[in-house]
Amino acid sequence: MVKSDEEQRIENEAIAYAKQHRAEIAKKLTALDLHPPEANPVSVFMAGSPGAGKTETSQALLGAFEANDGFKILRIDPDELRHEFPAYTGGNAWLFQKAVARVVDRILDEAFKKEQSFLLDGTLSSFKVADKNIQRALGKHRLVQILYVYQDPAQAWVFVQAREAMEGRRILPETFIEQYFSSRQVVNHLKQIYGKKIRVDLLFKNIDGSTRVYKDNVDNVDNHIPEKYDVSSLERLLGISKC
Repeated sequence: MVKSDEEQRIENEAIAYAKQHRAEIAKKLTALDLHPPEANPVSVFMAGSPGAGKTETSQALLGAFEANDGFKILRIDPDELRHEFPAYTGGNAWLFQKAVARVVDRILDEAFKKEQSFLLDGTLSSFKVADKNIQRALGKHRLVQILYVYQDPAQAWVFVQAREAMEGRRILPETFIEQYFSSRQVVNHLKQIYGKKIRVDLLFKNIDGSTRVYKDNVDNVDNHIPEKYDVSSLERLLGISKC
C-alpha cells in the first residue's frame, strides 16, 4: 500500500524511536525478577491469521502454566509493543511493523542471553524472520514449539473488525489475506525443513472461539485442515474484490 508523506514520516520516526529505545524496552520486559532463567528454556511461536484467537490462546496457555507451576513465562506480543510508541493510535498500526520488529529482535536477544523461556505471539507469516528465530532457538539447544491456531477466515475477519471497533487497532484487508495464507505456508515449510527438531501443534477454533480440535505434533497443516479458499475467493468474502 502506498504511504502518504505523513504516513511515511510516522513510520520513519517510529523506526528511529525503536533504535533509540529498544534496549531499554527489552531489558524492562526481560527483567530477571519477572522471568527467572531456566535450566531448559523453551521457545514457543504462535502462528495463524489475524483474528484466529492466538492472543487469547497464548494467554490461557501461559496462565494455566503459571497457575500450575507458579512460573511466569515471558510473552512477547508485537501488538502490545506498539503502545510503546508515542505516535501509535491503533488505526495506524500498520505503520509500526518495521519499528516493532526491531524491538522484538532485541527482546529475543535478551531472552536468549538470560536463558528465559518465551512465547512469541504473532502470525508467523514471514518465513525469513521465523526461520532466523527458530535457527537461533535450536542453536541454543532449546525445545521449539509452533502452535498454529486456525479459525475460518470469514469468522476471523469478523473478530478483526470487532477488535478494531473496540480498540481502534486496524488491520488492512490486504494484510489479513496475505497473512492468512502465508502463515500456513510458513509453518508447513518450517516443519518440512526442520522435521523432528521442532514440534507443530494445531488448534482448530469453533465459530464462537472455543476449541474444536487439538492435534499435537503434526507434519503438515493441510493434512488436518484442507485449504478451501484462494486469494480471489477471500477477496470476494472480504468485499475488496476488483472483479
